[in-house]
Amino acid sequence: MFDWLRRRRRLSEGARRRLLIGLARAEESLIETHVRNALELIESVGDDLPLDRVLEVYLEAMQPGDTLASIVERRVLARLESGNARGGARKRLPG
Repeated sequence: MFDWLRRRRRLSEGARRRLLIGLARAEESLIETHVRNALELIESVGDDLPLDRVLEVYLEAMQPGDTLASIVERRVLARLESGNARGGARKRLPG
């Protein structure tokens, strides 16, 4: 997508900026959706599987790509540690 944007010279700076901001917002929304879904899965099967395995299964099933998967995993772990997961429940992290 960004390669297309670089090649496309006819966009004004304002349009280019709006496009980049829109793409950034869409990416953040996608990440947040993955985080919420992963937290719901952890809540559903977290007592049956270790946390790292649940995250691995989720990310393998959704195939978000390495960079996005890493972001999602870090945000899920941060939410769990801070107690901001669904219902404020704090899942014990390994280690």
